[in-house]
Order: sequence, then structure tokens, then C-alpha cells
Amino acid sequence: MTANGQLLRAKNTDSMEERTTVKYWLFQAHPSVFRLRDALRVGALSTFELRAHKGKVKKGDKAIIWQTGKAAGCYALATIVGAPSEMAVPGSELPFYRKPPAFGLRVPLQIEYNLWNRPITSPMLPDSAVFEDFNAGLPGINYVATEAQYRDLENLVQQQDLANEPEADYEVVPWSRHPFNLILYGPPGTGKTYLTANYALSVIEGRSLDELALENRHELRRRFNDYVQAGRIAFVTFHQSFSYEDFVEGIKPYTLNEQVLYRVENGIFKIMCRDAHRSVLESVYRHYPEGEPAMEFNQVYNAFLDYLKEEGVDSFEGEQKSRIILHRILPFGDLSLRQPKSFAVQPVRKKNLQLMYQQFETAEQIEASGGDLRGIIGDVDPSLYWSVFLELKKFEMNYLLNKEEENGSGNGEAPLSKLDEYGMPFELPLVPEHILAQCNNYVLIIDEINRGNIPAIFGELITLLEEDKRDGRSEATTVILPYSKELFAVPPNLYLIGTMNTTDRSAEALDIALRRRFAFQAVPARPGLIPKLADGPQATGVDLQRMLEAINRRLELLIGEDYQVGHAYFLEVNGLDSLRATFEHHIIPLLQEYFFNDYGKIGLVLGREFIREKGTPPDVSVFADFDHPFAGEFSEKRVYELRPMEELTEAAFIRIYDGRYGQ
Repeated sequence: MTANGQLLRAKNTDSMEERTTVKYWLFQAHPSVFRLRDALRVGALSTFELRAHKGKVKKGDKAIIWQTGKAAGCYALATIVGAPSEMAVPGSELPFYRKPPAFGLRVPLQIEYNLWNRPITSPMLPDSAVFEDFNAGLPGINYVATEAQYRDLENLVQQQDLANEPEADYEVVPWSRHPFNLILYGPPGTGKTYLTANYALSVIEGRSLDELALENRHELRRRFNDYVQAGRIAFVTFHQSFSYEDFVEGIKPYTLNEQVLYRVENGIFKIMCRDAHRSVLESVYRHYPEGEPAMEFNQVYNAFLDYLKEEGVDSFEGEQKSRIILHRILPFGDLSLRQPKSFAVQPVRKKNLQLMYQQFETAEQIEASGGDLRGIIGDVDPSLYWSVFLELKKFEMNYLLNKEEENGSGNGEAPLSKLDEYGMPFELPLVPEHILAQCNNYVLIIDEINRGNIPAIFGELITLLEEDKRDGRSEATTVILPYSKELFAVPPNLYLIGTMNTTDRSAEALDIALRRRFAFQAVPARPGLIPKLADGPQATGVDLQRMLEAINRRLELLIGEDYQVGHAYFLEVNGLDSLRATFEHHIIPLLQEYFFNDYGKIGLVLGREFIREKGTPPDVSVFADFDHPFAGEFSEKRVYELRPMEELTEAAFIRIYDGRYGQ
């Protein structure tokens, strides 16, 4: 063997040893920053931040997961299952951070021993020289550990049977993506606005509503307010005078040097769209570190389709010089192709070609990546996509050359994309799901959405709310705004959550165009929540849950299920006086609205304790001296009135649901 061969073999051996040698690390979390135990308890820890030893940590290494502070100890042993990379904190981990961390370098983990319930604390560490240089508790996140330290901890786990930890005492329901446009509807007092905070956090943090419901409300509101301050959640209430100019953009006056001037001001919806749009672009650019992706795919592809039609192209070059037959051009730019020895046709989707176009500049890049396109096209024949992609790239080269000649530009530079007021391109490329998952989600909450004039407020933007019409999606649609004359599209990471009171007759019926573009989630009255959420004990002897169930059952029989009384009215009732006040200020006025002040029907709901017949003084004639054919019927009509609230006793409220009480 030559000297050069021996040197090459030695280098390869060193490189292989470097790849196969397992290193050991100490990863630390402080409870004031990250609630490590809680995250492990529900199986939410899958990554860890990397601030030190960035070039040394690699796939296959082992990590000791340590919590510092008063409850210091080893809470898990883990294996690093991927290379360090710039990534956003997974949605499952976000709720356990005191403050949402920024995008940064992290490593993926697989927890081998989860010790959330019985951690190995500092006093439990073996009294040996192995732990003399153990860096646990020092300021910092990442430290070097030794194999001996890891193995001693692993042995201690196995000896004390700590690995057989009990499962978490509740099951985390896998999160499924919410609709882009959702309306929570129900009668008053059922907690629709209250629930918007949970829905917004579920969208932003990627967690299920059931999991969020288990958290402390104060902590949920704190995180909700943090997102509001960061501009990722906004809240607006529709009303009859709310307009397009308030919601999207409008011409507003301002004074300068004692002169009244006018300018176009952005509304809350446009501001939220711009912020969300910027987040998507940042994720796209991070995915393409060499520069921005091709932004003009539609322009090139439409010209490519024209070329196929005009030139009468009927086949593409396939593998080993074979020909792939072009059967026809389908609607929306899809192609139908078949192999030369087969009559079975298969579609080639435009959106998949766009993903390939954005991810690979040349066919050589596809080969360098292993040629596996399943992540883009799924389990279909890749040879068809390969052939069309090659033909498209050939066409693109000629197309760009022709454009340069037409523009008189021989420098080979593509024309710049049009930018918006923030310096961002107006149109996104087709955004793959794995890139969209890295974007920050934004939520706009619209309270009392049905009280506004929907067609006037949304205007031409109603169509843009649909999922496939959003920017970066397959059928992305762009409009020109009437005041600023800017191009505008709704980004794919902005969610709208509205609330609608089903008993509000003062507003017009919800516009049918908007109704088709929103999903609806009923929020009914839930009397069973009263004993769980009430601030104090129930009113003396009155079962508030049974009372509300009886009231709502009677309302459903009289006027329908949309007309109920919500449980929220009774959550602060803790005595007879507060119960009387709740009825006087909330329940009675609500029933008067429901029944148009028909006290007889209110009596059917509440009983004779609350309503009494109104008599006529004996010295007053019923009617004046006038001959009317129905005077007799009118004189026999019963008229009712409310009893004074201070006369109502505990028994009166109990008899709403128990008519025999006190008999």
C-alpha cells in the first residue's frame, strides 16, 4: 500500500471513530425559565436548547437532563436523535416556558428514562470520584459529562426501579389543527368570550383544548396577555357602526401645522395580516439559506403550459432515454401522463411541481439528496415528476434568456419582485406544510361578530378567507385594496375566532357568504360547571345547578334551544342576597327580552313565587264608557307583574326545580 493510501485510510478511520464515538452531556433547566418536571410529566419534552459546545454535540450522544434550583436533580436520561439545527420551540413545549423563547439552535431528544415522579436528587448521587467534577448546578445550560457519570445514574435508576414510572394522571389528547375561521355561538352567559383565550392559545402553542383546560386560569391569562403584547393576538368587537375603514383600511384625517390633511390608515385586520405574512416569509427564507426561493413559479409555469399547447409537445424524456407520454393538460395546471408501455394515466399535480421547483434548482440536487421525493409527492410514481421537472427546467432556461433579450438586459439578473410597504414580496411561493409548521401563528378574535354589517366590513376580502385562497396555498388569490391600491392577500397562519350570541335579535342575520367560510362550534349552557368554577359556596340551600337545568329545560320547550340562560351568571353567587341580585339584574331582564315582557310565560319558567296576578282597584272601572265588541274578553284578560325581589326567600328559588319543597 502506498503512503498516500495509508494516509487516506488513517483519515477515514479517524473520521469513522469520530462519528461513532458517543459523547455525554449535561443539559440543565432552571424552573424560573422552564418547568422541566411538568413537561416530562406529560411527555412533552422532545428538544433542548444548545448554547455551548454547538459544534460537538451530534446524533447518538447521551444527555443527562438536570433541573437546577431548590428541587435540583436528574429528571431524565436521553439520547440525542438528530443533529443540532435552528428551529422553533415545539408547540408541545411552549406552555412550560415562563416566557416563549426565540428561534434558536436546538437538538432533538428521545427520553430513555423519565424520572419526573422520582428524580435522582443531589444527595442521592453516589459518593465516588466519578461525580467530583460533575457540573450540575453551575450557571449555564450545556456542560460536558462523562460516560461514567451517565452509567452510574443509569445503574442507580435500574437498581431502584425508577424507570417504571407511573403514567401521567391524565392523558394528553393529540392536538388537531383548528379551522382557519371559527365562530363560537350560543346564548348569553355560556362563556364564549371566556373560551376565546383557550382557543387562541391552542392555535398559537399547538396544544389541545383539553390539555389547556387543566392549567391554572391565571397562568393561561398571563400567557394570553403576553401574546397580545407581542402582537400575535388581537381583540376587536363588531357593532353596527363598525366599518371596512376601521377593519381593513380607510382614509382618516390628521392635523399638521393647523391644517387638516388625510392619509390612508391600516385597520386591525390588515395589520395582523402583515405581521403574519412577515412570519411566513422569515420561515421560508430560513428554509432556503442560499437566498430567497423562486418567487415567479406561476409566471414560468403558465408560460410552460402555453409552450406545451402551442408547440404540440406530446411526450417528455424519461429514464434511459424512454419517453413519457403527455396525455392531456388538466384544469388548474395539472398534467395527465402515462408510461410508454401502459395505458393507465396518472396525474402530475401543479402544487407538487411547485414544491420541487422551490426546493431544487437542478436535477443534480435531487440526485444529491438521494432522489427520494416522497416527502413532496407522496407514494406515487416519481419518474413522471422527474421527467416533467427536467422539461420545465430546460424551458425555464430558454424562457429567462428570452426575457433578458426582451428587456435588453444581458447581465443575467432576474427582475426584482414587487415589494409591499414593509419591503416584503406581495406573493408567497407555495408554502409546504413542514415550513408552515415553523411559522408563528396569529389570532384575531372578533367578539359579537354578528352585530356588524358583515358585507360592508369585510368587503372584497371575504373570498380570501378560504383556506386554499390564502397566500402560499394552491389557489392563492390576491386583490387590490381600494384606498391604498396595494396588492393584498390573507396569509396562511392567521386564524379568525368569532363569537356570536344566538339570541341577539338586534343584529341582521349572519351574511351567507361569511357563513360558508366559517366553521361553527356550539357553546351551550353547562350547569354542571357551576359547582366546579364557582368562587364560593352555593347560596344557602339552593342547588344552583338543578335550578339552571330546570330553567333551561322550560325555555327550550317554550321558545327553542337557542334561548337559554348561561351558567356564567351564577359563578359568583355565594349567598341569598347575591342570588337575588343576579336574578334582578341579569336573569329577569333576559327573560323579559326572550318573551317580550310576557310575564305569564315568565311565570311558567320561574313559578308563582316570582310572578303574581295584577288586580284592579275595586273603585276603578275596568274600561271607560265605550261600546266595543270585545270589551268583555279584554276585561277577563289576566295581567301579571313581578313580585318585589326582596320578598323572595330561599324556598322560592328551591321551588323553581322542586315544586313540592316545603309542602
